[in-house]
Amino acid sequence: MTLLLTLLALYGPYLELPGEAVGYSFQLEDNSVVSFLTGAQNNYIIFRYGLPDSIYLEFPEDASSDSWDCFSANTYTRHGEEQNDGMTIATIAFTMNDSLIEVYDNYYSVGSVYSTGIRITVGTNTFFQETGVFDSRIGNLSQFLNNFYSWELL
Repeated sequence: MTLLLTLLALYGPYLELPGEAVGYSFQLEDNSVVSFLTGAQNNYIIFRYGLPDSIYLEFPEDASSDSWDCFSANTYTRHGEEQNDGMTIATIAFTMNDSLIEVYDNYYSVGSVYSTGIRITVGTNTFFQETGVFDSRIGNLSQFLNNFYSWELL
């Protein structure tokens, strides 16, 4: 019990360490958590997947200002609601040990379908895919993706 309390004191419920902010996070059906966390003033990004007492996957190993370059961020929006099959598809992906890890957060206007989850692909085979509990989301992936883009005033 003391070990569990110590681990919970180290990692927060969204797998954040002291001084880190939750950018986007959600829970899976097995109560594990997928989180993108940032350091003070967005000086780094880190991905963690697991439980507060057992981190399954952390990327990158070294959180630094260069960590933003380890991820690719993509978003696609088609406006128009149901008559135009409106949608927003947002994904953050990275490669680790020949595996592609993708975290997605999607909305489809036809049927008002929302989905979030994680997919791990090794080669051409999906090794792991799990849908997240949508109502457990902290943050919005589309808005979090703005951290990846730098806007210059012309």
